Amino acid sequence: MIPMVAQLQVRDWQNREFHLWIPLAIFWILLLPVAILIAPLILLACLFQRMNPFRVLPAFWEVLSALKGTHVEFDHPKSSALIHIF
Repeated sequence: MIPMVAQLQVRDWQNREFHLWIPLAIFWILLLPVAILIAPLILLACLFQRMNPFRVLPAFWEVLSALKGTHVEFDHPKSSALIHIF
């Protein structure tokens, strides 16, 4: 299953924290029309590279599904940010 929620945590140099929960379900719904428009280009790219598109699409889905549990941290002397994908 693709991730549905991400948490963004930002901390400044005075140790003040800001938490933001981002619903990714809305992002996936908004991205669907773009994916439909790009699908023929992906098919052409697969054919040009002699790749089987019926193997590429499940691999792409597995990469999206593997995003769950991802932690991304950005550090700077004055602030830091953490993104956690649920």
